[in-house]
Amino acid sequence: MECGARDKLCSPAGAVMAKHIGIVSVNYEGTALCYQTICAEAAAAMGEYQHPQITIHSFPLADYVRFLSRLDWEGVAGLLCKSAEKVARAGADFAICPANTVHEAFDFVRSRSTIPWLHIVEVVADAAVARGQSRLGLLGTKFMMEGNVYREVLSARGIDALTPDAAQRNKINSLIFEELVKGILHDSTRGYFQSLVAELADRGCDAVVMGCTEIPLILGPEDTNVPLLDSTRLLARAALEESLREVSSPTKRSVTGS
Repeated sequence: MECGARDKLCSPAGAVMAKHIGIVSVNYEGTALCYQTICAEAAAAMGEYQHPQITIHSFPLADYVRFLSRLDWEGVAGLLCKSAEKVARAGADFAICPANTVHEAFDFVRSRSTIPWLHIVEVVADAAVARGQSRLGLLGTKFMMEGNVYREVLSARGIDALTPDAAQRNKINSLIFEELVKGILHDSTRGYFQSLVAELADRGCDAVVMGCTEIPLILGPEDTNVPLLDSTRLLARAALEESLREVSSPTKRSVTGS
């Protein structure tokens, strides 16, 4: 019997059946952390050296920036859907995208995707609900902090959202695009993010969302007294959980394919 791309009957004897994960990558640093987390944490459920099949596709970040710079979310969605098509053709059963900002485009993705997605913002929001958190600080790109997707998803769950002020948002955005997405990690940048978290806590936030998937590269729970919601690792764990769900079960937090 030959194995097809989606043929789970060809798994090694005794192996845990798992759905094939497609990762739609926007930037390599956040994608690498997400991929590493899935693989590192899979062994506990699947056995030593095991992890789900994973296919990654990436257009250059420059392609996304061209659309982001003019807030062309339909253009962003077009890239996401093309990536999703590629991972689907490789056998992926569902897709994730470890990049918060581009989820502003998901109204356009919803009607065009051929496979379901896990939505990173919904994953983060569900984690906040589970932890009893009701007021979140948001850190990420300027597009993310000034966009609607986090506020809408959090508001639907009765959670308030706060962001740094305009000057701080501009500086955060510069640090992300000039340093973090390139893997440049300075102690001074870590210190700046620590001060932002402390300030958001002073404004009443009971947790802070690391809503750029590269922020966890420089900021961890040991760096602050305020709980952090790590969107990268939360998405990775949700993807692993979904992969191990019964193949016939519907994908949670999904964007329905066409």
